[in-house]
Amino acid sequence: MEKVDGADTISDVFGVVERVVLEELNAHRPVMLGLADLGVQGSFMIGAFHPVGSNLIVLNRAPLERIGASAPKALFNAYCFHILLHEYLHSLGVLNEQLVREMVYEISKKFLGEEHPATLMGVRGVAHFFPFIMHYSPGTLPELRVEIIRGFKQQSSSYFV
Repeated sequence: MEKVDGADTISDVFGVVERVVLEELNAHRPVMLGLADLGVQGSFMIGAFHPVGSNLIVLNRAPLERIGASAPKALFNAYCFHILLHEYLHSLGVLNEQLVREMVYEISKKFLGEEHPATLMGVRGVAHFFPFIMHYSPGTLPELRVEIIRGFKQQSSSYFV
């Protein structure tokens, strides 16, 4: 889908996520996007998370920076789509990790095609495309400071913090 591959910003990618979820599940929820340094535990990396009960999706800054600096734009956008779709489904109340993973794969396959990198991330994992993001030095998790992404505009809603 050229709308994902050619998106200029994370907000644009999220707009696609929002549209496909609305079309597939007839569900929508206003959210805000934030960035934070989430650290890493051994070879395990959190790409993003959704604090249950909030309207926030927090993206891990380090993988975004590393992927953005080294991958083609379309592959960076595929990563963003994959991560944002996963967390957006959580924000809609789907809390079962296995179910969310299955839904991410099925929705990606339906809207992007079976061979699209975002779909393949659902099968092979993010590390298949970006093994380097799993191997940066582990450290203690810093105090969580979330930076709200300025200028993020959701497609069809306004919200209050």
